[in-house]
Amino acid sequence: MKLKYWIRAARIHTLPLSFSGITLSFFISQSRKDVSLITYILCVITALLLQILANFSNDYGDSITGVDNYKRIGPEKTILCGFISLLEMKKAIFIFSILSFFSGFLLLCKTFLWNHIFIFFLYLIGIFICIYSSIRYSIGSHPYGYITGMGDLFVMIFFGIFSVEGSYFLYTHTLCMDIFFLSLSIGFLNVGVLNINNMRDLDNDYENGKYTIPVWLDIKYAKLYHTFIILISIFLGGYFIFLNHRSVYQWIFFIPTSIFLIFHILKIILIKEKKLFNLELKKLVILIFLHGLSIGIGFLN
Repeated sequence: MKLKYWIRAARIHTLPLSFSGITLSFFISQSRKDVSLITYILCVITALLLQILANFSNDYGDSITGVDNYKRIGPEKTILCGFISLLEMKKAIFIFSILSFFSGFLLLCKTFLWNHIFIFFLYLIGIFICIYSSIRYSIGSHPYGYITGMGDLFVMIFFGIFSVEGSYFLYTHTLCMDIFFLSLSIGFLNVGVLNINNMRDLDNDYENGKYTIPVWLDIKYAKLYHTFIILISIFLGGYFIFLNHRSVYQWIFFIPTSIFLIFHILKIILIKEKKLFNLELKKLVILIFLHGLSIGIGFLN
């Protein structure tokens, strides 16, 4: 009977963020050389496990600190509503930490030969950092998600740079500057998702000592910040296509999602009631997936 509450705690609607960058990177890699499908599948599984771990940890941590309360505008958290106990969530966090580690370890074993032992252990340390960061966003004496700008920075690192550039290296064993620009494009869009979440809960976060970018800037300038990161994401995505131009099809797939992203900016600017941010958050998650897909498919033609 509790399965539906665990699904709610996992926040299914946000999970496309896990594999958007990884899928885009896979398409680009596939257009340049033959890439293992198993490596891609293991990347996706590891990313999904890490994001679910982060979502569970967020549910647990925000309940402990009091940020989750009945003043909150966002979706109801499972611990706050009494659907899942603190102990049950703590056990789930432990289980998903273990699953994330073993999935990541299998990925490295599949990807690297033992004569690349230094890189192997470097990535292994990276897996530990990902697990630790997923938990520490909301849990601990000084969770970094409560410090101004740190949440945005870590989202850029994990959902942008690690997701795109990191997975590209796993696929191809090479690093490319153009892929780095692409990783920033995806990263800025993911920061946008976090920013919407933080604009929505600005008042409650401020009252409970969670000092996000919108708390620091206030809603007017937080919307300008949102406009900037979405526009620079579109620019970087277009710049990547410009650097790797092959045919007009790349632009045909890219331009429509860019237009939708611009409409998204206009809607964010016009929002007056904070509860309306929920719908735009879900839309942006879908647009991020479509943005990555549109760029990636363009390179397969």
